[in-house]
Amino acid sequence: MIRKILIFAIVFPSFLPLLAEKPKYQYFGKAYDLNTGKYIYSDNHKEYYNNGKHTHSEIQYKDANGKVFGSKHIEFDQNSEVPTFKTVDDRDGYTEGADVKGKSVRLYFKRKKEDPLSEKTYTPKSPAVMDGGFDYFVRNNWEPLSRGERMSFHFIAPVQLDDYKFAVLKIKDGEWKGRQALYLRLEIDNFLLKQVVKPFLLVYDVQTRRILQFEGLSNINDENGKSLKVKIVYDYPKDVLEP
Repeated sequence: MIRKILIFAIVFPSFLPLLAEKPKYQYFGKAYDLNTGKYIYSDNHKEYYNNGKHTHSEIQYKDANGKVFGSKHIEFDQNSEVPTFKTVDDRDGYTEGADVKGKSVRLYFKRKKEDPLSEKTYTPKSPAVMDGGFDYFVRNNWEPLSRGERMSFHFIAPVQLDDYKFAVLKIKDGEWKGRQALYLRLEIDNFLLKQVVKPFLLVYDVQTRRILQFEGLSNINDENGKSLKVKIVYDYPKDVLEP
């Protein structure tokens, strides 16, 4: 039987997705304009695991009508806080990402499809965080954050080909839709830049350490190529919040 499957895969490679792994968890977040409350888009997550470890995720971005306009592939198996990833917006070709090899990181981006790819390879200072790796930074530092400690790190921004000092700290312990929650503020750790870059507000579930809500600048742009200011509310199936 195994021999037949291998032959089938070699002769008909286009059917390989039939044999592909299935995601362990699926969930989505709905993004609303922070000023008007208008529903703008959703990010739809599929998480893949191997031997109980979260290896990678596939994310689709859909507009308010449910049409897919972008995607992200992100890998956590080598470095959960500084993951390899690639985000593409199909509307204008906006692309950003990073390839992580050991301590070295290759950053790249382009704002439009016709633009040349800008890139830079360097070794960021430690501790470093990038993209969806922030969730793992929160989980990995849950105890000190819960106690009220202010945690600093270098946030890597591929679109700037650089990193910036950020800090995260607890606002309060509270509830969110009946669940115990930890409220956090993420802010740039620079006095001058703090005057122009507003902090991000985040809510995490205490039981699972999953993000429940996000407020701030989105990694998704509007039709003019500018970052949207959003509130994202996450919706998880029962098996995620009650494992």
